Amino acid sequence: MKKIFTIMVLVGLSSFSIANEMYRAPSNGDSGTYFVLSVKKTGDRQFKVLTSRIGKENAYTDFTELEINCRVKQYFELAGSSEDGKKQKPSKPLKDWSKQSKWTSLVFGSSKSDLVSFICEKYK
Repeated sequence: MKKIFTIMVLVGLSSFSIANEMYRAPSNGDSGTYFVLSVKKTGDRQFKVLTSRIGKENAYTDFTELEINCRVKQYFELAGSSEDGKKQKPSKPLKDWSKQSKWTSLVFGSSKSDLVSFICEKYK
């Protein structure tokens, strides 16, 4: 019984991880700071990711949940929200964006391009 429980825990840990890592620092063109808050593997080289963008002078935090397909280097926005001030995690439910979203190709140099590159490299 103990062995089965240990295997189940290890399998669970491999499919879901809490990251909370910065993947894009502020720059001249964009004063926001971008973080990966959680990553869950959903398929072969496919991940569900929760991210945050903390605005200039910690004025607000935007949260976005996306599906990332590393095989084709595309993303699909699932949900999001914006909150006042600097937040570590959403304090209210995210709004469903999936009906208005579509699989989107990357634009080099964009925050989404940086995110997809970061996730696909880290979670090979």
